Amino acid sequence: MSSRASWFLLAPFLAGCGSENTSAGSVILLTCDTLRADRLGLYGFAGGTSPNLDELAQEALVFDCAWSTAPLTGPALAALLTGRLPEELGLADNRNVLAGAATTLAERLSTAGIATAAVVSNWVLRRRPELPGAGVQQGFAHFDDRMETPEGNRPDLRERGARETTDAALAWLDSLDSRASSDAARSSEPFFLWVHYQDPHGPYTPPPECLAPLQEAAGEAELEVGTDQRGRGVLPSYQVVDGERRPAAYRARYEAEIRYFDRELGRLLAGLRARGLFERALLVFTADHGESLGEHGYWFSHGQHLHQELVHVPLLVRPPGGVAPARRVSAPASHLDLFPTVLGVFGLDPGPTRGLDLLAAELPAERVLPQSLRGGWSASDARHRLLVEQGRQQLYDLAADPREEHDLSALEPGLVRALAAAHKSFVERLRLAPLEAARPALDEEGQRALDALGYGGDD
Repeated sequence: MSSRASWFLLAPFLAGCGSENTSAGSVILLTCDTLRADRLGLYGFAGGTSPNLDELAQEALVFDCAWSTAPLTGPALAALLTGRLPEELGLADNRNVLAGAATTLAERLSTAGIATAAVVSNWVLRRRPELPGAGVQQGFAHFDDRMETPEGNRPDLRERGARETTDAALAWLDSLDSRASSDAARSSEPFFLWVHYQDPHGPYTPPPECLAPLQEAAGEAELEVGTDQRGRGVLPSYQVVDGERRPAAYRARYEAEIRYFDRELGRLLAGLRARGLFERALLVFTADHGESLGEHGYWFSHGQHLHQELVHVPLLVRPPGGVAPARRVSAPASHLDLFPTVLGVFGLDPGPTRGLDLLAAELPAERVLPQSLRGGWSASDARHRLLVEQGRQQLYDLAADPREEHDLSALEPGLVRALAAAHKSFVERLRLAPLEAARPALDEEGQRALDALGYGGDD
């Protein structure tokens, strides 16, 4: 069956979400930090990391060619929540905060009378009391950023694990009872809930029961411990657990963190079913970015470059009632598409936007999507990627070279020009006034915490 036909199957759901009947649906946006698509069963990984996500994917639209806009949490999720490019938002790194002048999904929905809530568990996403009008919390009537547990080897950083994140999300769902006169009213009242899980961001400290037997790579040398967090040829200092220096041990820990997240996601999904909310909500799942596991000389880190291991992300969309059977979408998709998609569920016009409603039309197979990082950029179509960083052009064929190890730019100058022109066209097609991000002052404790997260070298 063609990919176009898969959208036709969603017509009954979409018909109930028009402007005259916004009570038909709610949206639950689930995001996971630092999660590579290729470590999930639904994308072919055989390590048993994601049984609950894999089951959800069996009745969803699964996007095989989905891209973040940046390999850093703050810029990537701000772009997702606004439908605007990180560079338009003034967000080159995690030190800056989304400007109060930005318009977020939650603000649009709140204005329309939709209940909004968020549960976030990454220190970068916390609200800034000194900047009350800035940050990703804009528009959320309920914004839970409680992170009360100090990490064992990063005492300046507070976090919230997957279990506590699920508990907080379920607690907010239960609070809907107090605003509804009956179970039927609760299940029909539209809402937008965003839940962001911190696991599997490093350091990888999963519950012991989530660890699988270690599979060491033959001939793989131990890593030296670095003096910073970039991980260039060394183990980032904040990642060190129990003095371990074997790469295989950290890969196993990373995968165990995914198992832990997936287990708690399964508990959240079960909670939605028990509360009669699962079949009435559109569920969206993605990651902010990926993680380097040794590719291109970087170990257990992110935010240093634009190779696919950092910006290719999982993305699935499950409408109420599901899609049977699951549909795989090969055309390129972006976090930018979620802004018009979510607003469309509630019958709201997104206005001028770079994204496309993932439920309203077939995505163009020839689409070229942008990613950026501190002045560098990349352009990704369904098969090729052009990276332009520090004045150097690199071209890769993902079908023949999924690890991006063989630069074809010298052999394919025409394709380089075509991708560069498509990137320029995408960026310039919609001219929105750039915003100046808020930059909170960092005290000594804040700087140590940022360094501990691995982001202290962002600039």
